[in-house]
Amino acid sequence: MKQSEKIVSAIVTVALGVLLIVLRSDFISILLTIGGIALIALGAIDLFNRLVPPAVVKIVAGGLIIFCGWVVVQAALYVLAAALLIAGILLLYDKVKNKVRCRTLLYTILDYASCALLIVVGFLLLFNQGNTVDWVLIVSGILTVAEGSILLVGAFSQD
Repeated sequence: MKQSEKIVSAIVTVALGVLLIVLRSDFISILLTIGGIALIALGAIDLFNRLVPPAVVKIVAGGLIIFCGWVVVQAALYVLAAALLIAGILLLYDKVKNKVRCRTLLYTILDYASCALLIVVGFLLLFNQGNTVDWVLIVSGILTVAEGSILLVGAFSQD
């Protein structure tokens, strides 16, 4: 990859991270709207090419995403919350049942803490989706900005 491409990629990554931090839930709404419009446009292109069944499916899916997108996102978050809770409980049960011990006390605590973290995040997603999603997007934005900064430093460094 050329140095100019690396720089542009890094700047776009930092900009995406900043958007995630600043817009939070609005960012998801914008992405849902863009995705719905894109599907409708692809459906229109299929209609122009006389591919009626795929066109109808794309147009209807695009309309549903635009008008009911958050319902789908909330349903997916409930499924994710249930999966995290179940996984955390099952992993914790397995560790307690098998009396898992690590070499040091710190590693043992961290091993059990990972199960507890899954349970806590699942619980928060189940009962407090709005704020939890905002925090997840803020943390994702910070990590994305950090990744873009690392890419930018790497673009200017000598190999």
